Amino acid sequence: MKKHVLFVAMAAIFSLNLHAQEIQKPDTAYGVSGHEAEDVMALYCNHFTENNLNFKVLGWGGVSTWETLNLGEAQTKVLACQDMKWEIMASDPAEAYDFSGYTNLHFDVWVPEASHIKVTFETAAGLKPTCSFRLNAGWNTIDAEPAWWKDAEENGYDFKDAKFLIFEGYLKADSTSAEGSPFAFANIYWWKKPAPKGMPDEAPAKPTIAEEHVQALFSTTYKENNFNFAPTSWGSQWIDYSYTNGEHIWFAEDFAWDGFTNWDTTRYAIAEDLDMMHADVYVTVDAKLKFTFEALSAGDGGSGWKQGLLVDGLKANQWNSVTIDLLNAPFDSYDFTDLRYLILEGFVKTDGSSAEHTPLAIANVYFYSSLYEAVEQVQDDSQKSAKSQKMLRNGQLLIIRGGKTYNAQGTEL
Repeated sequence: MKKHVLFVAMAAIFSLNLHAQEIQKPDTAYGVSGHEAEDVMALYCNHFTENNLNFKVLGWGGVSTWETLNLGEAQTKVLACQDMKWEIMASDPAEAYDFSGYTNLHFDVWVPEASHIKVTFETAAGLKPTCSFRLNAGWNTIDAEPAWWKDAEENGYDFKDAKFLIFEGYLKADSTSAEGSPFAFANIYWWKKPAPKGMPDEAPAKPTIAEEHVQALFSTTYKENNFNFAPTSWGSQWIDYSYTNGEHIWFAEDFAWDGFTNWDTTRYAIAEDLDMMHADVYVTVDAKLKFTFEALSAGDGGSGWKQGLLVDGLKANQWNSVTIDLLNAPFDSYDFTDLRYLILEGFVKTDGSSAEHTPLAIANVYFYSSLYEAVEQVQDDSQKSAKSQKMLRNGQLLIIRGGKTYNAQGTEL
C-alpha cells in the first residue's frame, strides 16, 4: 500500500514538472486582408512578397532561440521564442528606409498573459522614437499611426531613415518585468490608405519664399511661422493626406463649403507687411471658388468684419496656384490682425451651376510679402507697377489685382 502511494506521489510530481516545462507558443495566427500590395511595405510578412524588406532578428537581445512557425489557414509565418528579453530587427545588411509616405504600422503580437511592450525605431542618425503598447493575453493586432510616437513628432522625425525595429521594455500588467517569458510576432508591415476618388496624384510644388517673410495658415513647408489652421468640418468631411515626399494636403471627396481655423484667439495676427495670400487648390471640374476672410467677433474682442472674393479660372484635374492681393479691393480697407476664419464657399462651375459635392484639395495657404521672391527682391515698395510685373514673372497660374483675375502671362481672365 505504501509503495502504491509513493508511486502515485512521484507520478504527480513528474506530471507537475512536465507542466512546468510545457512550451508556450501560439497554435494559430492571423492572415492579412484589406490592403493592396502597392499600398504596403512589409518588414516581416510572408503575405506580401513583392514589397518585402525581409527583416530578420539580429539575435542581440539575449534570446536563446527564435523559432519560425507557419500557422493558421493562411500559413502565416510567425517568429516565437520562450525567453523574450528584447530584440532588434533589420534588413541584412542593415539599411535605412523611408516610411514617411505610409499612414500606419501593422503588427501582430502574441503574449501568454496581459503585458506591455515598447516598439522603437532607431534611425540612421541615432534617434530612437518609442511607443508603448498594452497587450492582452493571446494575439494582439495593432495598427499604429506615426503620430503615436510622440517623441518622434516632438523632435521633427518623419520616419525617412528608419534602420532598426526594436521590441523592448517587456513588462507584465503589474509593471514587473516579463523578461524571460514567451513572445511571438507576425505580419509587420507599413501600409497607407488608398487615395480617395478625386485625390491629386501628387502634391503641389513646394513654396520657395523664405520662411521669415511668411505666415502660414497651414503649410508643410512653413513649420515655424504656422498657425496650423484645420477644417472646422461644418460643411465637408476632410482627410489630412500625406504624400511620399512628406507634403500634406487637406482633401474633401464631397466638398460643399467649410471654414478653417485653429481655435486659438492669440494666433490670428497677420503682420502688416504681408500683403499677399497664396493657396494651392485642386478641383476636378473647371470652377470658381469664393475665399472669405472673417475676423474675430466683437464679443471676442475683434472687429467682426467679413469679406470674400470669388476666384475664377480654376482648372480641372490640376493644382491651381491662387494669389490674392490684400492691398487692393475688396480687402484694402481691412486689418488682418484679428483674422479668425478662412472660409471656402460659393463653389460653382464656370457655367454657374453648382460644383458642390465634387472633390477639392487645398494646401500651402500662407500670407507673404510681395517684396520677397525665391531669387530676387523688389527693393522699392512704392513701385506698384514693378511689383505687379515681378509677380507675373513668378509664373503663378492665377494673379488677382484690383479685383480682377489674370493668368501667368498677364491676360485678364
